[in-house]
Amino acid sequence: MALEEYHSEQTLCYLEVFFDFGTHHKLRRWLTEAESLAATIGVDIFQQKIFFVSVHSEVTRGDLFAGKDEQGSDVAVSPKEFMNYLFSGGLQPLICGATVFMLSCGPLVAFLESISSLKEALLELRPAYTIAFGAKRFISAVIKSFIIAFGVRVVIQGHDFGEVFKDLLDVSVELPMHTDAYIFQVIEQTTSGDSNNALHVCGTRYSWFHSHRRPWGTPLPMSCPKCSSIRSWSPSKSSEDQSGVPGRISMCRSPACGFKYFSYQPQAPYEIIKTRVKDNEAKGWIKQTGV
Repeated sequence: MALEEYHSEQTLCYLEVFFDFGTHHKLRRWLTEAESLAATIGVDIFQQKIFFVSVHSEVTRGDLFAGKDEQGSDVAVSPKEFMNYLFSGGLQPLICGATVFMLSCGPLVAFLESISSLKEALLELRPAYTIAFGAKRFISAVIKSFIIAFGVRVVIQGHDFGEVFKDLLDVSVELPMHTDAYIFQVIEQTTSGDSNNALHVCGTRYSWFHSHRRPWGTPLPMSCPKCSSIRSWSPSKSSEDQSGVPGRISMCRSPACGFKYFSYQPQAPYEIIKTRVKDNEAKGWIKQTGV
């Protein structure tokens, strides 16, 4: 099944655009390119607009790389600055109501400051949905099956992305073991005693869990930190750490080792969505709202 079977050349358009606004001169040039690009695309031509933004993130703050400076060094800016520069001028009306995939490594959503900065940008730009991923070294190839399912369920069949998001995760083969998935939605929220609706960004995190391989959504190390044995972990069991905090404990089964690895429960609020329970093994998704 291909999108070309459902659209003509006039209603289906692919564009690949490279950006670099690491200096003031480059930024001025990008603003000109953005206006030209917006005029080429047109605001009201396409029913759905989907953006894939491939960009590196700075590991200590979650800032996004905007380009190179005069000396050829990387320039990183806050997510809000990055999004406002990227979708500047005539591109801003295009992103309103669109779907945005942030193909960036996990630092973008690992820090409260970077998440807040991203949400500020989303409030201004107002895309319908924005997707981000939590893997420290995110590999975009793992979302291939997710994107194919997205094309069928959302683009072709017309389902609301937010309503089928978890279904798309379920059919994704490589994604669950590699990364958490975040979905941000700009919604209207009625304030008590106020007739005006205020815009709000609702963020939700989905983490795949397996009771023995990925307890509480935390991937177990490939090798034991103590004896370096490969995949030597026992089935995890419910336990508490020395402070009484609940979680699950996995033990290295290598002879004379017995190293214990503790996996903590996620912070509330969260919901356990089990997809399978068999032989004391459970797997599914941990859904955390209020991100």
